[in-house]
Amino acid sequence: QMAEVPIPYSERVGRSKLSVVHDGSLFLRSMLWTVLEYNPVRILGLLGLAGMAIGLLCVVGLAITRLSGVTVLTPWNVIALFGGAVSGMIGVNLFLLGIVFNYLVALFRGRPVQQGLFGKPIFKTPVDRHFSWMGLVALVVGLSIGIAMLVLGINGWDMGRLWLYGLGSAMLILLGVELIIFWLILRVLDEVNVQTAREAPVTSQDMLIMEDTAATVQGDNRTGQFA
Repeated sequence: QMAEVPIPYSERVGRSKLSVVHDGSLFLRSMLWTVLEYNPVRILGLLGLAGMAIGLLCVVGLAITRLSGVTVLTPWNVIALFGGAVSGMIGVNLFLLGIVFNYLVALFRGRPVQQGLFGKPIFKTPVDRHFSWMGLVALVVGLSIGIAMLVLGINGWDMGRLWLYGLGSAMLILLGVELIIFWLILRVLDEVNVQTAREAPVTSQDMLIMEDTAATVQGDNRTGQFA
């Protein structure tokens, strides 16, 4: 048997041996690793969204600059443009990596991970199931822009005026290929998860959870009938 025994409390005399930087970093790393082991897309997805937001802001800023009548980019504009492109691609990769890690966590835990990016799923159909057609659209648009740029360059257009479209074409092609590749990887992991769940034996704890869930559903149905 175990019993709770009160102990006297007395404040420690002298300076604390805890370090704000060292011990604080230890606590922070332990919390981050716990989140990554339970719901990886929470951290990686938020970082990915931040990177994509920076890239989108750079694109919007470029569009506003062009609409205001500016036709020549300054060195700072070019640096911001390339920085936004890199930030956007890194954000996409972090977001996709978080989704893949969630599937891997579900595979090793033996049950699906439904925490999602914001604590619960936002859409009925997971976003990763749309990566196939999204990747194809990005790939087709990128190739179309690249072919149009090539035709204009052959017909005598100055490549100094076309390099920006070439950058956009390359980014869209890379994005499309990545989305298609990750869609294939996620579909394989999803199928492995389903097969693992089918082959896993049902334990007594799982039976209790299923019975409690069924009882809760019946109680909700009765409450709805008498309401």
